[in-house]
Amino acid sequence: MKNLITRLKLSNNNSFYLSFFRVIICLLLIKQVFQIFPLLSLVYKGDQFLVGPKTIVEFVSFNSQFLRDNIYMYAYIYMFFIILYLFGLGKNVTALIVFIMNDILQKLCPYVLNGGDNLLKFILLYMVFANSFTYFCLHKNKVKKDSISNVLSNLSVLSICIHLCLIYFISALHKTNATVWFHGVATYYTFQLERFSGTSFNSVLAQNSYFVVISTYFTLILELYYPVLVWFKKPKTVVILCMISLHAGIAVFMMLYDFQFIFILVQGFFYKNSFWLPKYNALKNKIYNSTLFSFVKNKVVKYENNQIPNSY
Repeated sequence: MKNLITRLKLSNNNSFYLSFFRVIICLLLIKQVFQIFPLLSLVYKGDQFLVGPKTIVEFVSFNSQFLRDNIYMYAYIYMFFIILYLFGLGKNVTALIVFIMNDILQKLCPYVLNGGDNLLKFILLYMVFANSFTYFCLHKNKVKKDSISNVLSNLSVLSICIHLCLIYFISALHKTNATVWFHGVATYYTFQLERFSGTSFNSVLAQNSYFVVISTYFTLILELYYPVLVWFKKPKTVVILCMISLHAGIAVFMMLYDFQFIFILVQGFFYKNSFWLPKYNALKNKIYNSTLFSFVKNKVVKYENNQIPNSY
């Protein structure tokens, strides 16, 4: 136990991916706000036809009807803090505000949510305690060896990974008790639904018994064994690639884009800085050495040196 705590104190093992994940999640949240903005008055404002559960503000003697009546102002403020979080301004305080505002917005109308939104809410909570500001920030501070910050960051990443594993395992257990999954025909019924008809090949694939049986049992077995195999070094990459393929297939064939994108993105937390940083540095060097970057850099240098031709 002492050795584990000591290792957690040494460094933030996922500092790069935490920073990268922060940026991508903020962009996703901004996209979601823009998507739902035309529907704010219908879904949230006034006496809407959908009545949601109590929000956090109602537990502190504040009527959420005020938020519903001023939902546009709430959306603007929410967007403002997401942008601050995107650029790393305010750091963990901003992360906490984004989490609370996201949770309130979800509880105002939970009927428009999906599994990806539920996972995202918990991830935002875990990110409150993590240091995700080492990279991709507007103002970079000097790196300090803070053992408490390292422990909290590593535990936050561990919590995200365990949470993901529990989702897959519980989902697999429920599937084993469902008749269509147990008999290997779940894909057939799913691909026949018009709501999930993402491509013109769905109905064709649904008629192929080999595809139906293999895809059904592949999903079931992968979700059941993923929580175990992903922690071992040798099968980890294979299992993660299979899971990414599964989520990508669901996104294409069933049109569940944000849902699957979040689950794909979380897979990266199973790899530490030693995996991501060499790839990031190689990509950065490639960009810096590119012809386009050199051309822009030379133009900037000439402008700064006032090397403008004299026309007189």
